[in-house]
Amino acid sequence: MRSLDGQPTSTRSVFEVEARRHDRTVERLLRLQAITAALAGARTLAEIASTIIDQGMPALGAEVGVVARLSADGCTLRNLGFKGVSSETEADWAEYPVDSPVPVAEAARVGAPVVVPTREERNARYPVLASVHGVEHGGAVVAYPLVVEARTVGSLGFCFPASRAFDADDHAFLLAIAQQCALAIERVRWHEVAEQEIAHRRASEEALRARERELTALVAELKQTQDALRGADRRKDEFLAMLAHELRNPLAPLVNAVELLEVAGPSTPVVARARAIMSRQIGHMARLVDDLLDISRISRGKIALSVERLDLVELARATALDYRPLLEARGVRFELALPVAPVWLRADATRLAQAIGNLLQNANKFTDDGGSVRLSVVPDGARGAVSVEVADTGVGMDPALLERIFEPFTQADQSLARSRGGLGLGLALVKGVVELHGGSVRAASAGVGRGAAFTFTLPLGSAAPRSAAAVAPRSAAAASASSARRILIIEDNVDAADSLRLLLERRGHAVSVAHSGADGVVAARTARPDVILCDIGLPGEVNGYGVARALRGESAMEGTLMVALTGYGQDEDRKLASAAGFDAHLTKPVAQATLERLLAELAPSPEAARAAGG
Repeated sequence: MRSLDGQPTSTRSVFEVEARRHDRTVERLLRLQAITAALAGARTLAEIASTIIDQGMPALGAEVGVVARLSADGCTLRNLGFKGVSSETEADWAEYPVDSPVPVAEAARVGAPVVVPTREERNARYPVLASVHGVEHGGAVVAYPLVVEARTVGSLGFCFPASRAFDADDHAFLLAIAQQCALAIERVRWHEVAEQEIAHRRASEEALRARERELTALVAELKQTQDALRGADRRKDEFLAMLAHELRNPLAPLVNAVELLEVAGPSTPVVARARAIMSRQIGHMARLVDDLLDISRISRGKIALSVERLDLVELARATALDYRPLLEARGVRFELALPVAPVWLRADATRLAQAIGNLLQNANKFTDDGGSVRLSVVPDGARGAVSVEVADTGVGMDPALLERIFEPFTQADQSLARSRGGLGLGLALVKGVVELHGGSVRAASAGVGRGAAFTFTLPLGSAAPRSAAAVAPRSAAAASASSARRILIIEDNVDAADSLRLLLERRGHAVSVAHSGADGVVAARTARPDVILCDIGLPGEVNGYGVARALRGESAMEGTLMVALTGYGQDEDRKLASAAGFDAHLTKPVAQATLERLLAELAPSPEAARAAGG
């Protein structure tokens, strides 16, 4: 029998070769099974590399084995296992560039097996290996890329002690363990990714829980802050109400005293001038108190408008009449530019008059003697709106101030002297009142020293005129307002009570005074008055509300007009007064003309009362 190369051979030798080949195949199959089982339980890259090397080296007859992982950027290889070399060599070659002149790097770089069967070829292709301790005397080398779905993830290699050939079985075994190694590495990579994702999610969840705890703490802190702010706001309102009451109480007798001086008879020019100064300054103080309270109520939405149909032209004309003497007394020329036809609105007459009055007061404050102020009303039917403008030739404003002039406490006069004074609330009140009516405000000025113009625009209402009843003359009962009335004043402030008594007595009324609620109730029951003017903040157990409740339920008091005359002027105070039984609520200080007008409109004269009863 001859071999394939023509040389004679024995049957026994052929059988021996086949037997060895069979045994090697069986051994390698067993090792592949062992590798598969070991890799199934491997949890780390080091375990994978150790399994491949430990099973591959004896199966192939190699003396050195290495498994390397390619970095994510494909630039470097990191050895996962390197056996058969010294610890120094293992440390030196722990990580190296993918373009290094070694078989493992070349296999990873080109993505194909590298097989070098002889020592001579190895030293020629990879001269660096001749200086690597542990492999410098070796022979054949082989390296296979680790590929998963056409993507190289690393490579494995073996070094042999001598030159040797590699047959198909060798390549099949190397390819099989390379594939298993690659899949195991990829599985661990995915496991690492999953672990990182889980860790990231846990960290995110913990961060979220921490954030939730922070937010819960912030919400609690915010609630505490809100509660504290509400408490502070409530205390501020209570303080303002009390401050207004305490300021109005001394203002009331001052107003009465000034009016007494006016009706007392002829006086010298000096006295007349002093009286005028006092009247202006008391009026200024009263406006400051009202402005301070109104801006607080507007900011909290506590003002409810009393809307009615009104003629804006007549309202502007009437308001101008109140301010014309103030302007002309300083030599300021006052002009009115009003339409001939009425301009109808649905609005709160008192609040709009307040807005126009504040603009006129502002113009008076900032216009020097000899200047001019102009009030104009300009309807715009096409837009369904009307504009009210107050323009002056006064000190003007810096353009930077225009953007915040309507903010509370903004001052145009920033000089140390503050000669033009004020709290900076007048224009803020204008803005608040106008916006409550659905309108808007704006300010314009050409600059300092060049005057200013303030304009507010409101939506027009129906053009239908008011009913005849609304413009009819006052009734006969109202016209007889000059008839004397029996009036009871219940007031603990002696100066306020005495000054008001003197004023009313000079107008022909019969006036009695009580300085406490209990005394007032007794006085009213002893001699029924036509009118009771009662303070609210009375000393003792019976305050003003108690007086009203005690007397209102008595049939003898059915014809008596009960008026709350008090320093408490907030909307809540008016509601409380009405609920207690008062017919009207007047806030101190009250001008005598206002009080007389109320008496004429609400309190029947004694003659009318007798006629009604007879």
